[in-house]
Amino acid sequence: MPYSRYNNRKVFLNNNRNYKNVFFKDRGIEQTYQYDSPRFAYPSPEELLKFTNVPRVWGATDKLYNLAGEYYGSPNYWWVIAWYNQKGSAAEFDVGEVFYIPLPLEDVLGYLK
Repeated sequence: MPYSRYNNRKVFLNNNRNYKNVFFKDRGIEQTYQYDSPRFAYPSPEELLKFTNVPRVWGATDKLYNLAGEYYGSPNYWWVIAWYNQKGSAAEFDVGEVFYIPLPLEDVLGYLK
């Protein structure tokens, strides 16, 4: 079973009135449970040296899940590449930007646990 970015995250009831007005009305719901935002520490410069960094240049058609599938064997680890490059999602990468894919995956996940 893959390591999930949802491990060790609190689940809370979101019944915020402003959130309701924007998201709940059209969906016909009154409340929802959701995960709290993750709090992943970023490795120090010394810790970064422990990983192999594969440099890549972001292309117009690149997708994090495709890169995760290529390098990690599973698209479920797309978030590792985003986290390692201090991005929230693929939308934050710019075409032509150099980014890194950390290897081996087991060591990166070991850091996060």
